Amino acid sequence: MIRTRAHCGHLGRALGHNFGGVIISLHFPYAPNRVPMGLPNAPLDTAVRSAETDRLIYEQVFDNALVGICFMQQRRFLRINARMEEMLGYAQGELLGQSVRAVYSRQEDFDEVGRIIETFPTSNRYVHERPLVAKDGSLLWCLISGRMIDPQDPETTSVWIVQDMSSKKQAEDQLARSNQRLEQIVQSRTLNLQKTNAALKLEVERRRESERAMIESREKYRVLIRNIPLGIVITDGAGEIVEINPAMQGFFGANDLDAFNRMAAHTSCAVLGDGTTMNLRDLIQACSPPVTRRVEHLTARWAAPDGKPRWFDVAGVRVPVRDLGCAIVFLDRTEQRRARAREHAQQQQLAHATRLSMMGQFASALAHELGQPLNACISYAAGIEHRLGPELQKRPDAQEALSRIQLHLHQAGDVVKNVRAFVAKHRPEDEEIDLAALVHGTVDLLQLQLREAAVVVKLRIAEDLPRLRGTRVELQQVLVNLLANAIDAMRGAGTRKPQIEVRVSRLPRQRVRLVVTDNGPGVPEAMRESVFQAYTTTKAGGLGMGLMMCRTIVESHGGDLLIDPKRKRGAAFRATLPVEKNES
Repeated sequence: MIRTRAHCGHLGRALGHNFGGVIISLHFPYAPNRVPMGLPNAPLDTAVRSAETDRLIYEQVFDNALVGICFMQQRRFLRINARMEEMLGYAQGELLGQSVRAVYSRQEDFDEVGRIIETFPTSNRYVHERPLVAKDGSLLWCLISGRMIDPQDPETTSVWIVQDMSSKKQAEDQLARSNQRLEQIVQSRTLNLQKTNAALKLEVERRRESERAMIESREKYRVLIRNIPLGIVITDGAGEIVEINPAMQGFFGANDLDAFNRMAAHTSCAVLGDGTTMNLRDLIQACSPPVTRRVEHLTARWAAPDGKPRWFDVAGVRVPVRDLGCAIVFLDRTEQRRARAREHAQQQQLAHATRLSMMGQFASALAHELGQPLNACISYAAGIEHRLGPELQKRPDAQEALSRIQLHLHQAGDVVKNVRAFVAKHRPEDEEIDLAALVHGTVDLLQLQLREAAVVVKLRIAEDLPRLRGTRVELQQVLVNLLANAIDAMRGAGTRKPQIEVRVSRLPRQRVRLVVTDNGPGVPEAMRESVFQAYTTTKAGGLGMGLMMCRTIVESHGGDLLIDPKRKRGAAFRATLPVEKNES
């Protein structure tokens, strides 16, 4: 019988493989030295030449293949190409006749593959990724594919193709380590922030204690001087101010003695009746009599920091106590209490306006600084998609990842845009919103978190939903927060078979309802009343701002956001929105 290329189908199919773009397709007889028997109606020498050509092609491909190729029988090496020997670090022919156990790192892997090989007569295909051990003991992560040359004969020779995937595996491991380091950095910074907040609280408390101690210390002084509605200054023998009473502090806005001394020395705002201008220290010296039992009287106008004048009658007397000089009394001739209340209110308003202004400037600057790198990232992502278009079509997983990157970048850009619009005192642009598409898009946006937490999402969306009028990014942020809270709650509680259900239905009077439920631990009953308040959270690292922001956004669209108090298992948040956004 003459065997030709058409009769070598079993072997050709056994060597047809595709490994990530590396395609090997060989058609040859495994016993190339066997003289082929002639084709029907063809001369014998033509068949011989054809067989010899096939053998030479086989030899060239076998010896020069970029992947490892070997033939085995009874799990022993019959023939190995140079690439496989190079990958495993063996000399030429050193593995021939040896058991394949020599290249498996563990006996368990060897036994498992042996059990799978027993199914070859029915499946005639086996592909796996496993670590192989080289001669020097190093591990190679390889993609291995094997087939029987003749599936009908279990004792026949099998052909195996081995591709070194170590570089890919190392890259994946490096990415995993990088992610782990990033998580550690985030955790470390979060911990440092918590420590800083704790230190700030301690510092605030320490200062309050200092103020209370100072007040208690002053209570030891003469009750009359401290409570009398007159400003009193005590000087020493050299004329230096050593004590002032609270009324004096209130008159001149000095918190303590040092501040009063600085103000008295450097502020020339005291005007006498004859128009003479002097600072407060000079005024006190002018009212200090040189001898006992003599009283000096002056009337002065004080230009207060708020621009409103204060009129004082000033009288000084010597204090007959060792190391003390004089006591100078200031009698306020203005409507003291009303003026002080008015000044306090103005200062509070000014401080509040300053904080709002600084917050607006900070938000505007932050949005501006974030906008440029976000635009650059969007451009780079588009460039990658343009340059790698054909390759991405072969890698749908990479295409999906790039698409999600672009989606996240555009979403971040929209958030920055809305922040800048808010700071500029412009309302975010309203648009018609397809709530069903918004739900589907948000769930797609969170696919990575959902897969990592093994959460199943069920969508129940009515078909006759009207379009809403509102800000798409804000409503999507509400849905993202609700879904993320559910994922975190179920993952933190170790919920078995975690599940989220999103229901969207139409209500009477041109309203729609969005309900997000989960089968997690739910919200503690004690917290259900305060869950929408700021800084209320059940998560260890949470800030307690998410649900408050969600309710604010929903209410700004004319709706309401509530938690279902009757749910026994898990949590259910219900948002009701009007079709037309209410302007307020």
